[in-house]
Amino acid sequence: MKSMVLLATMVLSLGLTACQSSSTNALEQTHHYSLNQKCPTLLVMKVGEVLQFNVPENPTTGYQWTLLQPLKLFKTEETYQQKEAEEGMVGVGGEKTFRFVAQQPGQELIELVHVRSWETHKQPEQQWQCRIRVN
Repeated sequence: MKSMVLLATMVLSLGLTACQSSSTNALEQTHHYSLNQKCPTLLVMKVGEVLQFNVPENPTTGYQWTLLQPLKLFKTEETYQQKEAEEGMVGVGGEKTFRFVAQQPGQELIELVHVRSWETHKQPEQQWQCRIRVN
């Protein structure tokens, strides 16, 4: 009898763990894009999902990837990882990562541009955009 209760408890706890894992993964879905990948005409996301954009960048040239305008529906995180280089090397590029976490429902346009901050009237060197509806 004790072994049956123990077995039932184990099966139940495994089942609850499986349900918990699948619901957590649904909220943490990440949509990955790079400069060579265009966003669909309208990307539909859920609150809690993530859009990640990775792009090569070399800040020593003055050019940097930046958001064209602040976002209202997303929490935005930016990181930069320089490529490995020999000691003393300067001007080494790397990769910039933008991570956009959907915070609330609505529709928004993410526009990223590759510009020099002091060249305000010049057309962007490169740009990437994605229109998103968050449900």
